[in-house]
Amino acid sequence: MNASTVQESHLIANAEASAWHERLRRWRGGTTESLVPRIAGYALLAFVLWLVVTTLIQPLVSRQATRSVLQAPVTLVTSPISGVVTHMTLRALDKVEAGAVVATVQNPTINRDILTTLTTQRLALQSQVAQLTNQLNASSEELQFVEQQVKLYRTASMAQTRDAWQIAQRQREVAQSSVAEQEQKVRRTAAMLDEGAVSPQAMDAAQAQLSISRANAAVAEQAYSGLGQSMASASRGVFVGGGGASVYQTLASRRETLSGAIERAQHDSEALRQQLREVTALEAEERSRIDRMAAFEVRAMQPGQVNSVLMPQGSFVPQGATLVRMTDCSRVEVVAVFAPRVARKLNMGSTIAVKTDDGGAEVSARVTQLLPVAPDDFQSRYAVPFPYAEQGSVYAVARVESDNPAWMAQRGLCAPGKVVSARLAS
Repeated sequence: MNASTVQESHLIANAEASAWHERLRRWRGGTTESLVPRIAGYALLAFVLWLVVTTLIQPLVSRQATRSVLQAPVTLVTSPISGVVTHMTLRALDKVEAGAVVATVQNPTINRDILTTLTTQRLALQSQVAQLTNQLNASSEELQFVEQQVKLYRTASMAQTRDAWQIAQRQREVAQSSVAEQEQKVRRTAAMLDEGAVSPQAMDAAQAQLSISRANAAVAEQAYSGLGQSMASASRGVFVGGGGASVYQTLASRRETLSGAIERAQHDSEALRQQLREVTALEAEERSRIDRMAAFEVRAMQPGQVNSVLMPQGSFVPQGATLVRMTDCSRVEVVAVFAPRVARKLNMGSTIAVKTDDGGAEVSARVTQLLPVAPDDFQSRYAVPFPYAEQGSVYAVARVESDNPAWMAQRGLCAPGKVVSARLAS
């Protein structure tokens, strides 16, 4: 109040005091008939005194907030897809745990182009794998047949070479026997020549025959050695036959070609199978995603208390629309409006004593924000609008100092919009 108002109040008080003294004097000298007006005068004087105290003196010393309400941050549960709410599990004031299902949103018109593409790729890969498997089986069967033919030709080659080697062995033995016989004959002819029983021409003929036998023995030995080497080569898998050599070479070349083709087919088949497994996994994941999106369960990301259900069951919701507004009861706050005289004493971290209507002890709250005005976008973060504030007043947003949600719920503090009394404690 201004100075003129205070002066007028003092004048009224002095006038009433003078009237009081006058009535008291008259009462002392008057009769009992004047008692009622005197009592009424006393009551009027007491009322004026009370009015002066409450309107002039008390506001000068009081730290009480003009308005204060309980407040809490609001949490919005939104739908990530568009569709129809087929099931809403919550009502107003319900308690919600983190991860709880809030609603089920069904969208039967979800885009399935990616799933169709993955299914087409999977079917194409399955066809390629089947075709390559059939080709691999055919090549394996042909390779098995070629291997059998190669073994037959090699066996025949080894049998033929063994027979020739045995014949050469016998021919070598015969040639060696002939050489020994001719050597003995030359020795006898030489003895008879010394005795004069034969002529020198007989001796020359015997020596010539010995030379022929030795030449034949050398040829037989060479043939025997060559066939021995052929036997050794045949034992190592080399074809040493005569007329079947070209057929054997053709079979061996075909065997190598088939072996290379089978190896490449196996490598390609494994690569296709790996790609098929990846595409199948992607298809299953996309199908699961579509199933989830077609009947998507919207869950609460954090606990709280339902403030209001904006999209009831049966409503169509666009993508990103808010389904439920929830109050975060773990962060109960108080929004108090302080007059300019008290606002000058407020600071960040100041303590506000909050008293509820339950008759319990005061609750301490720590100032976290001081605002001359509360814009709409700022108020939208909270469960209820802020109380009205006169010009020059200050909003003090204070958080209740308690980490026990059960205790706050027991005290009824998680009640945004509930009117409480608040005063500046320090």
